[in-house]
Amino acid sequence: MRDFLRWQKRNLVTLLMLAPGLASFFGLFVYPILVTIVRSLKPEGQSAGWTLENYINFLSKPSARGVILLTFILAISSTLLSIVLSVPLALILREKVRGHRLLRLTILVPITVPGLIGAFGLLLFWGSRGWVNLFLTQFVPFIHEPIRVNYTIPGLILFYVWHYFPYTCITTLSTLESLDRSIEEAAAVAGANGWQVLRHIVLPLIMPGILAGSVLTFMAAFGSFSIPLITGGNYRPLSVEIYTQIDVFTPARWSMASAMAIVMAALQVVFLSLYMRILRRPAA
Repeated sequence: MRDFLRWQKRNLVTLLMLAPGLASFFGLFVYPILVTIVRSLKPEGQSAGWTLENYINFLSKPSARGVILLTFILAISSTLLSIVLSVPLALILREKVRGHRLLRLTILVPITVPGLIGAFGLLLFWGSRGWVNLFLTQFVPFIHEPIRVNYTIPGLILFYVWHYFPYTCITTLSTLESLDRSIEEAAAVAGANGWQVLRHIVLPLIMPGILAGSVLTFMAAFGSFSIPLITGGNYRPLSVEIYTQIDVFTPARWSMASAMAIVMAALQVVFLSLYMRILRRPAA
């Protein structure tokens, strides 16, 4: 009996400690998701009845498939480019090169800048009369017209990479710096050259850091709103299209926007599950 009371007391204490976190999780995540799902199944402008019309209307439009494709192109491209940039940069910073502290601080700048402010800055910096184009047109002999970066898909990918690649870089660098160098030294003593050590020793060991960072980058890029809203022009991913349903149309299409948000969340979960499974699969 005494053991049972002690067990109950321990469980009660555990429940009380978990209660704030569980309440926050339910209030900030579960409840909004449930409200969005319910709203997406309601006829537009009505509170009674249930329907799948909002999902059918959205997914049956060719423009919707284009929006989904654009969202994936932006997110996947920025994630892959973030990995390509992060791994060499992490290898350089690991060696504590001169100025590495300043470089580390510079890497953190994009994620400390609010998305809206960063988007406006990128719009001005890369504009037709921005610093980059002014420099190119005045100091590069064969460039006479401004290079169009804003309101283009390559420009959006460039802006996504600038704003979100620090997630991949930071986790990759942290994993790399925690790696025991004696493992690499042992491989070198066994006759492996630098490329073989990198390919067969370093990269497999830091893959968890790359995976974690790239997942964060993909999630942030997939749901990006401020950057495509300001610098995307006619190229509008899902997040901006959802906002359009509420802000542009009168009356606001809340049910359609809710259905689009659920589709967006489902696509993100499915892709992330496949992505993590592929990267975690052992190499043959």
